[in-house]
Amino acid sequence: MRQAKLEDQPSGKTEWFSFPWSRNNKTNKVTQLNGGLQLKDDYGQADVSSFGGFERHPCRRVCQQGQSQSCYYQLVVHNYRRMGSECQRCPYDERACAAEHCIYGDGVSTPIMAVNRMSPAPAIELCENDTVIVDVLNYLGESTSMHWHGIHMSRTPEMDGVAYVTQYPLEPSEVFRYEFQADRSGSTWYHSHVGWQRGFGVAGNLIIRQPHQDNPHARLYDYDLVEHALLVQDIFYDYDFQQVRNILINGKGRNHLSQLPDQDARHRYERLRITSGYRYRMRVLYNGIFNCPVEFSIEQHKLLIISTDGNDIEPVLADGFFLTSAERFDFVLEANQYAKNYWIRVRGFEQCEERNVYQGAVLSYRGAARSELPQGSILDTQQARDLPDDPPVYINDFRYKSPNDSFITELRQSSPEKDKDVGTVSLRSLEPVPWPRYTKFLTHYSRLSRRQAPNGEQLFQIDEISYISPGISLLQGRHLYQDDGYFCNRSSLAAQGRNCARELCECVHVIRLPAFRPIEMVVANFMDGTHPIHMHGFTFRLVGQGVLANQNDLRNIRELDRQGRLSRLPDDYAAVAKDTVQVPGLGYVILRFISDNPGFWSYHCHIEQHSVMGMAAVLKIGEDHQMKRIPARVRC
Repeated sequence: MRQAKLEDQPSGKTEWFSFPWSRNNKTNKVTQLNGGLQLKDDYGQADVSSFGGFERHPCRRVCQQGQSQSCYYQLVVHNYRRMGSECQRCPYDERACAAEHCIYGDGVSTPIMAVNRMSPAPAIELCENDTVIVDVLNYLGESTSMHWHGIHMSRTPEMDGVAYVTQYPLEPSEVFRYEFQADRSGSTWYHSHVGWQRGFGVAGNLIIRQPHQDNPHARLYDYDLVEHALLVQDIFYDYDFQQVRNILINGKGRNHLSQLPDQDARHRYERLRITSGYRYRMRVLYNGIFNCPVEFSIEQHKLLIISTDGNDIEPVLADGFFLTSAERFDFVLEANQYAKNYWIRVRGFEQCEERNVYQGAVLSYRGAARSELPQGSILDTQQARDLPDDPPVYINDFRYKSPNDSFITELRQSSPEKDKDVGTVSLRSLEPVPWPRYTKFLTHYSRLSRRQAPNGEQLFQIDEISYISPGISLLQGRHLYQDDGYFCNRSSLAAQGRNCARELCECVHVIRLPAFRPIEMVVANFMDGTHPIHMHGFTFRLVGQGVLANQNDLRNIRELDRQGRLSRLPDDYAAVAKDTVQVPGLGYVILRFISDNPGFWSYHCHIEQHSVMGMAAVLKIGEDHQMKRIPARVRC
């Protein structure tokens, strides 16, 4: 339910110096909480200049055991432009950009959606077990919501931020207050969960740290700085949702429309400053919009990978790693090279490779010239990984070997002498799996596919069903409808005599799973390209991942599984924990979790292009009476 209704926006050009959220209110009311925290209850005549980054926020601190805080933030989501009218001196003087609130990007003027006049959105830093309070103000001309990606929301399912699943969206000129506990540590993030808004730029880092004595990797690095957190995003221009045009790193990067070389000073690159002799924790998040997996590496530096999706793993020393949409990797970089400037390299594949889209940033040692760029082009020496002698090690490679027959083939492991790529499934968590040996799992089989609609539109599907958003919020309105009459799934459609393999099925797709049970999901991908699947409300363990390479085997995946031909990790293996995983083309993944978080949780492909076109569903975990009662302030 919306928490505050604001007066209509003025028409015409946006006036950035005041937001007339409520012209009738003469004062700004403030609520005082225990501990001196003041919450704003009235946004009458709010001044946009007061909304910005959180560099001096009191919750940006050294975390101490037993010292959690309440952390209050305000986020204004609004229309903006890269290279807009604010940019007067910025195109000629990079130092002027911040003062002008100019978003330079790659130098191409195009409409975007910003948060507090920033794109990416301002990073939020806090400590594990802090209470997070965020007022989101919608100054768009359309509805919005904010999802807190990686937070389980076990105590506050109504704060997950998925429109018409866990909340009603914020309509234009409305404010919604999100309030939840940071129930875990790690590299998480926040982003809009409506339409293409994430692609327009409504996304930012949410970094949750823990006390030094609780951090298993604390001794591996000397510094953990927010300026070393990189948000990578593939972008489109104007409203052309069919073509990827560039990749940006923290909102900056070279212009691919120009013929200028990479090292031309007219390009704007993100710069990371480091000092020789120290070790730095760096965080990389990929806000992927298209089918563009990316490869990340740093020139002449090894990366000690220590975490994925905010979950600690046994460290792996690698030359780089791959990311699909929504995946995160943390690594430790040791500043042990000659003090100069080095390229940080992001190379795009699939749709990005078709357009030769790549990007760079600069790793700059103190002592090197600040204004100089590294020598050579960004992708120089990328071919080195194809050399047969001592090939480099890459993590999470989305490209898999083709099998010699219809039998299941294992992903690339770290053990073969000539193939040092480490598959996702071979990463090992620092935490043992949270269930005893020989646990019996309830297995659910799911499939990813696409089909053409009668009008020629390309639709993406889960279980051969394209998702259509409901008209009421499933969580808040669950007592207002009968499940079987309101939403559908594979079983209910089959009971109606519908064959979704032959006809187009579009509906409110809800998959029902029991609560407080060990659940196993086998997700098969019927397409050639990889698809990153994200599950809200849970962190799962990846116990199987492989390629079958033909659709006949995928159609018979249940029978292959009964025959023992889908391999799983041993019960005592500490399988890697993730919230987003790539399902390889013509392959599968096997995910396990305990369904101890009853509610309605979105389950979807995280490529924006695909989820918008139907590759989504909702997991209904448990029965209505097992779900937490929604506080009155957000009831219908």
